[in-house]
Amino acid sequence: MNLVYGHPLTYRLIEKLIYGKSYRYHYEALEREIGTSTLLELCCGDCQILDFYRGSSYRGVDINPAFAGHALRRGLDVVCQDVAKYDIPEAACILIHNSLYQFYPEHEALIARALKSATEKLIISEPVVNLASSSNRLVAALAKRLTSMGGAVSTKRFNRGEVEDIFRRFKARKVEFLGRNLMGVIYVRG
Repeated sequence: MNLVYGHPLTYRLIEKLIYGKSYRYHYEALEREIGTSTLLELCCGDCQILDFYRGSSYRGVDINPAFAGHALRRGLDVVCQDVAKYDIPEAACILIHNSLYQFYPEHEALIARALKSATEKLIISEPVVNLASSSNRLVAALAKRLTSMGGAVSTKRFNRGEVEDIFRRFKARKVEFLGRNLMGVIYVRG
């Protein structure tokens, strides 16, 4: 495993450094949208949302055994599995946070699967300001290498226009820029 995804504490420190002042605002905005709904987080990483989420039921799924093991030792309901192969169970709210790019070019299939399992809404928060998209080739290459999973280097990062297009196609009713990420809320009914 690499530096970024090798340990949950390293991941959290790096994320706080990258997000800077927008870190708290970003998570508080997600928490407001989730509310007290039951939450299923796909690619839950180190379960940072739980520092803010005050709902009744949380479940996470992540392919990273270091992250899933850490969460399980904390007593959290987390499954270590590849989300691409995971049979997504029903949940009021499903969250895809900082990970949609990992599924490119099958990202829309993941969204469609998540929408079939969400009973209220799907929230997607995807980085659109990325070090991996830097005009500095050294910074971009280093960021891509440090955020690769399973030995493969994920070269795709979405820009703001691409994420806005995804949200339009899936009829997101709310779209908000959160400092580095674009958040879209897709309601299933109502």
